[in-house]
Amino acid sequence: MKISELAKRTELPKQTIHYYIRAGLLPKPRKLGSNSADYDESYVDRIRLIKELQNDFFLPLPTIKKIMWENRSASKQAMLKLRTEYFRPVEHYLGTGVVGDEAFLKATSLAARWLPILKEWDLISSNTQDGQNVYSQDDIIVGKVMVSMAKLGIHRGNNFKPEVTMPVLADTFREVAKKLIEDFRRATVDMKPSEREELALRGHEVMGVLFYHLYRKYAREYLQDQPPR
Repeated sequence: MKISELAKRTELPKQTIHYYIRAGLLPKPRKLGSNSADYDESYVDRIRLIKELQNDFFLPLPTIKKIMWENRSASKQAMLKLRTEYFRPVEHYLGTGVVGDEAFLKATSLAARWLPILKEWDLISSNTQDGQNVYSQDDIIVGKVMVSMAKLGIHRGNNFKPEVTMPVLADTFREVAKKLIEDFRRATVDMKPSEREELALRGHEVMGVLFYHLYRKYAREYLQDQPPR
């Protein structure tokens, strides 16, 4: 595509795209002539990722350049995009959820046939309000993650068995969450309500980070202990 189309699709001025190339945030495009160049689809993804790192994580361009160069491969850029998409602070704090199955499917891009299945696995749940299902922001993010997993190839067609692993995962996390909350209630029984609420908010966030890194740690250790296949 020409730079004019790239600018239109990314909502970024042509001058800014040229600057990103000069600054090393974007690779040099393939030259078609002395005054024209061809930009493939990867430029759209890279620019969107740069904008997300700026807007959602407030990172300066030198830091973004370092991140982009350290994650040059397609697989690493895909992982980085997943992290920016599902760990956005604004989306977690300001998201209010949606009302109705149709709105949920639109927000997550989930196929309609999968909604009752994910509910059966207890990965997604809803409350009822005025005869309609109400989904939380966390349910929306779970739905988006499931869609991303399928796009990455983690689905039945590739011999994965989500109907076995996902219900177990949901049950395990529910029990862990219950135990942590009960421990928190016991430890904060003498606190003022305002102090307990503030500590609970911080605790929820830090536990989410802990779970994320524990999975990465234990998965890495397990793989290191496995004999080569």
